[in-house]
Amino acid sequence: MTKQLRLLFGVVFLSLIFGGCFKPKHFESYYWQLDSLKYYTKKQSKEIAQLRVDLYTKSAEIAEKIEMLNTRLSESETQLTQINEKLVKGRKPDADSGEVSSLSPEARMIYESAYLNYVKGNYNESIDGFKSYIKIAPESALSDNALYWIGECYYAMGKRQDAVNTFNELINKYPQSNKKPTAIFKTGIIYEEANEIKIARMYFDRVIKEYPNSPEAVLAGNRLSQ
Repeated sequence: MTKQLRLLFGVVFLSLIFGGCFKPKHFESYYWQLDSLKYYTKKQSKEIAQLRVDLYTKSAEIAEKIEMLNTRLSESETQLTQINEKLVKGRKPDADSGEVSSLSPEARMIYESAYLNYVKGNYNESIDGFKSYIKIAPESALSDNALYWIGECYYAMGKRQDAVNTFNELINKYPQSNKKPTAIFKTGIIYEEANEIKIARMYFDRVIKEYPNSPEAVLAGNRLSQ
């Protein structure tokens, strides 16, 4: 703005004042509005500052919770790895592979075909195959295994009661079976999924009591601690 314009505005402003356009009451009103504006501006500045503090605090809390969750996740992954290692080290070689060679050609073909159907998800065919195997070789070393896989087929098909009945048949009929601890534990799992927690805990406790050094006992202990 040039010097002449500034001078002109000054003359106009003084003329307005002395001409009576700006009365004292007007000045008082303007001063009041200005003070009010300063007050609310200061108040809003404080509120904004508080919001920044709250945001920083919340961000720190969220970051802490995320770190805590990451730590728990890492611990869970470590526990799962340890359990898996125990399962691998503690379990005896599966009889399915070690004893199938001792079967007659016919029994072997039926057993292997039934197991292959289980792996492929053909559960009805697998059940029929394992039942046929049990009929022709009821006293063989793999009869208990065949019964176990029938239970697994029922479980995979969502037929929980049939699975429980089959696992209990294995438990009672083959007390020395290497599949017994797994059958007991799996029965507990089925009851747990059905929200029959009291019965499920009975089976988990049984695994720990009868097979304290088994991988299933470790898994059962984890279930009981949840």
